[in-house]
Amino acid sequence: MKQLLQLLLFFTCLATAQSQTKKLSEPEKDFEKFWTTFKDNYAFFKLKGVNWDSTYIKYRPLITKKTTEKDLVSIFGQMVEPLKDGHITISKREEILYKGKKKSLFLQEFKGIEKQFWQTVNKTLLTNKFTEPKGIGPVFKEENLYYFSENPEFCYLRIARCFANAESVFDDKKEDADTKLMLALFDSLLITCGNKKALIIDLRTNGGGHGGIELASRFVKAKTLTHYKAIRQKGGYEKFTELEPNYIEPNKGLQFLKPVVILTSDKTASSAEDFTISLYQQSNVTTIGTNTSGMLSDMFGTDLSNKISFTLSNQCYYSTDKEILEDKGVPAKIEIKNSKSDITNGTDPVITKAIETLKG
Repeated sequence: MKQLLQLLLFFTCLATAQSQTKKLSEPEKDFEKFWTTFKDNYAFFKLKGVNWDSTYIKYRPLITKKTTEKDLVSIFGQMVEPLKDGHITISKREEILYKGKKKSLFLQEFKGIEKQFWQTVNKTLLTNKFTEPKGIGPVFKEENLYYFSENPEFCYLRIARCFANAESVFDDKKEDADTKLMLALFDSLLITCGNKKALIIDLRTNGGGHGGIELASRFVKAKTLTHYKAIRQKGGYEKFTELEPNYIEPNKGLQFLKPVVILTSDKTASSAEDFTISLYQQSNVTTIGTNTSGMLSDMFGTDLSNKISFTLSNQCYYSTDKEILEDKGVPAKIEIKNSKSDITNGTDPVITKAIETLKG
């Protein structure tokens, strides 16, 4: 009975709001657009266990013509927080006002001691006769885009993120130029690796950006099915397009087709997952670590008033076996978990396993 009353209340509120759209204040119009955009496009309400209609009933009465911009953004954040989706953002121009938080065991394990973790990685490389890793490319939050090291047999390349300059992340006009810069720097490093037996690519803290598929094309031997994708459609919370097969093709220029090991964790997200899933079926590629984040959708975005915009996940990725990957992630073929004890021991077991694997 209670659920029926809530449903009646929801449709009554919705019908009233729709019939009075022209009379609504700006905050009310923004609320209706925000809620409706999610209703028509967000892909994972069922997976996340969130009833979006109930969200409307709870929060719509809080919005009036007197609602301030700050309070409105705060309410939006409360509405979407249960989705725990890192692809949900609210911004004003280039300022991020809200970003969804997705649980990461890797992040929790090394929060506040990230520098010590990477010092342990570097120490492990040095122990195995690699050179001191050198930072290359633009700096963001005190990290270069790439870190490169080599020993007589192998190269090590950490891709810290999938963008060169931060302003390109939310600016489509700058994305193409940024991707070209990423690829140019990446290719220069691959040329250096040309006389080595194999390559280790470290994506363990790469939270994404763009260009993951383009980067991956350098390691592809032939056109390969990588995954399936479905896009959320208006007309029902579980209405999607048919599964669309996605393929990757070899880069027409520079290639590296020797053995590659990709290191992943549940902090490996978004475009870094595109990179990983694009190479998962390649016979020369092994993944070591733990499952990636499971945050693969592109970011669907739209605008509200006063230069406020927001993004959400509107795509559902599936493995080649047609298993959903959201929140599950791309699995590591060889599972090894990093822990704080690695810092105490002074050895990174994931790097060690990668070297052992490449030596056969």
